[in-house]
Amino acid sequence: MMAAKQVEMAYVKKEKKDWERFIKKYETKRKGEVNQQGQNHPMVTYREKERIRYAQNMMEVKALHLPGELKEQVIYLIKNGPSVKQLCAHCKWQTVILALIFYIKFNDNGGVGNIERYRVAQDAGLTETVYLRITTKLGKYFQKHMALSKRIKPKN
Repeated sequence: MMAAKQVEMAYVKKEKKDWERFIKKYETKRKGEVNQQGQNHPMVTYREKERIRYAQNMMEVKALHLPGELKEQVIYLIKNGPSVKQLCAHCKWQTVILALIFYIKFNDNGGVGNIERYRVAQDAGLTETVYLRITTKLGKYFQKHMALSKRIKPKN
């Protein structure tokens, strides 16, 4: 009889410790802590700056040679445009940034250029189909976020 009581008490103590462990593990964040998933997270700003550095390197050092105003447009797209994963989920971020650079470059020239003749594009894995997919998604993003879209109601 005494042994059964000891086993029962040990079980109750263990059960209590398990609950305490789970409470500590799944405790919610306290007020004033850094939001790990928001725009204030340090890694979000670090990745954005990394993408801007890569774009500036491609625009200045490599064979793309974009003037100052076009560089600002590319940086604006990186900061305020859709995320890299929205544009191409299976592509590397370098490929998407390079596609944005070519998009701005070809728009300034007034026509469509041949991407595959650029060595930089070949090295990054940017093909004509990937470029077209990214620019199409970029166009959809701008159509969705333009000023008239709030006045036009989508059909259900």
